[in-house]
Amino acid sequence: MIRQGQVDLAELVARIQREFPDLRFSEAALNDFGEDHAVVVLDERWVFRFPRSDAVAAHAASERRLLAALNAASPVATPRNERVSRSGDFAGYRMIAGTPLTEDVFGALTRAAQERVLAEIGAFLGVLHGLPAELVAGGPAHSEDAAWFADRYSERRRTLAGALGPALTAGADRFYAAFPAAVATRRRAVIHRDFSEDHILLDPVEGRLAGVIDFTDAALGDPAFDFSCLWAYGRWAPAEAARSYRADADTPGLLSRALWWFTRYRLDQVWWSDSGARDYDVARIKRELIDLFETLGVRTGSAP
Repeated sequence: MIRQGQVDLAELVARIQREFPDLRFSEAALNDFGEDHAVVVLDERWVFRFPRSDAVAAHAASERRLLAALNAASPVATPRNERVSRSGDFAGYRMIAGTPLTEDVFGALTRAAQERVLAEIGAFLGVLHGLPAELVAGGPAHSEDAAWFADRYSERRRTLAGALGPALTAGADRFYAAFPAAVATRRRAVIHRDFSEDHILLDPVEGRLAGVIDFTDAALGDPAFDFSCLWAYGRWAPAEAARSYRADADTPGLLSRALWWFTRYRLDQVWWSDSGARDYDVARIKRELIDLFETLGVRTGSAP
């Protein structure tokens, strides 16, 4: 178990050196922010990921198998695990140079660059979602479906109510009551399952997609889940990405479900910020939630 805040960088570097004595580097830096892995970066050239738990470690071979298939087909760069420890407990890949595609970074691009990046995202998701299901067989069993999120909201409601206020809390109650039915679908594909700004990298010089990273959570699921965070780039963005996605996609249904999933994500951001796990502009998110609830037909405020 490698706990956040308790990582011994020197010990991890020693493990790398024991496994790969031919690997030369001068500097090692620790990234201790990820929930699933402690990450060691060597000379801004190599990225080594060390699982924090046995469950994540058990999934490592499945993730590498998926990446091997994706490396051969993806139109954008994805991690190539060239250095794998003998026991398979950790691995390293050459760093994909790029900047996380945050909302601010995306907003600073020209419209032409935004359209290009979204087209590249759509094409990438089309390839990922078209991969054989057996590539994620044996991967982590995710119980976090819509009903699970609704139950978790019930557990967090009292705390969230203090951050949301009465009107938005009433809206959140109605949102989660409708959520499982709103996103119900039989469509399944290999999905990234954490396709958010942290894992989408932009080449800031070329104004193009540089790569996609962190496939730890990849599993079979609703393709709409991977489109959900694209709503953060603007109401037009998911539909723009869908134009270069898959010809057989049910685009209206996919985008509708994605909007419900995105609204759930915004509500989670309020929780994360209020609990101190992360820092978001809650006031801005609350204003956005009013609009999202209205778009979804979810009333805020008390019943008449």
